[in-house]
Amino acid sequence: MRQFMLPPDYRGESRFRLRGRDFHYLVRVLRLGVGDSFDGLDRAGRRVAIEIREVGSDFCGVEIEPRAAEAETGPRLTLFQCLLKGAKMDLVVRQAAEAGVLRIVPVVSGRSVPRLDETDRTARAERWSRIAREALQQSGRPDVPAVAPPLPFAEIPGQLPGGATGLFFHQAPLANKTLHEYLSHKTEEIALVVGPEGGLSAHEAGLLESAGFGAVYLGRRVLRAETAALYAVAAVQTVLLEKDTWIVRPRSSE
Repeated sequence: MRQFMLPPDYRGESRFRLRGRDFHYLVRVLRLGVGDSFDGLDRAGRRVAIEIREVGSDFCGVEIEPRAAEAETGPRLTLFQCLLKGAKMDLVVRQAAEAGVLRIVPVVSGRSVPRLDETDRTARAERWSRIAREALQQSGRPDVPAVAPPLPFAEIPGQLPGGATGLFFHQAPLANKTLHEYLSHKTEEIALVVGPEGGLSAHEAGLLESAGFGAVYLGRRVLRAETAALYAVAAVQTVLLEKDTWIVRPRSSE
């Protein structure tokens, strides 16, 4: 565990009792006891230091102290992920949160198999938010990713802030720039769109292109949808990490 997520009922107290799943995880699974300390986050993303001061039969009492914030550097990442079947969406949310995505937006596209009513959308959004928060305990990231309720594909362009860089990862060779070229200029936010199991339709790709999104070709290998999402995020993160060490050369006009 890199850091511990405090439960929703924590309200900034210096002393607090953890029960239920949190108690089981710390005391029964990790075998922590009185005197053990570890890093934590509250639901607002504030960093804290936690020390176990008491262990009961069904609770552990902890002391909590604020810690200095550690802001992430570089552009903010948003992932627009078209809905996937079963546990695949859970996996994408978990991996995206671990990889540094700050906002995850499930999308209902033309080839998305799950069709969610309003009740399903609310329940799924709550589940995915919980999965994203739990992922922070493993990754140690300081920022709590936001998970939005599912939205229709046609609304993606309206979600892109001014000045942001929009990219969509496609199974067809539509790209007219390399990923390095797309990311060579300074930007504060990058939005990535990844399709469902059947990929993006020609109409959806055209909609994104007309809204200023750049196409990124995933190559000839056919990737699973959940693999494509991690591939896309990892590729962008790697380029951003190494950005100061490479030079984009102008293409020859010949």
